[in-house]
Amino acid sequence: MKITLPDWYDDLFEFECESKGCVLNLTVTVYGQELQFDFYDITRFIQTAKDEVERSGYYNTNNLVILDKVTRENIISYLNSLNVKPEAQC
Repeated sequence: MKITLPDWYDDLFEFECESKGCVLNLTVTVYGQELQFDFYDITRFIQTAKDEVERSGYYNTNNLVILDKVTRENIISYLNSLNVKPEAQC
């Protein structure tokens, strides 16, 4: 599968994401298709969801993915599990 993370997703950013437990609005390219996700680890997600529910009464997000740890390896593993087909070439 052809997966491309943003150029700025380097080792330091990966370390920060794993430490914070999330990366939001991450746009990745899978077979030429741009997809956007919010990746959380379970601990950070529970904290964020709880805070949001207490603040507004609900929690809602699109394209939410919960990983064991927010690392490049886990993100790519998730993306590999998607059923994304290559775009047709004209």
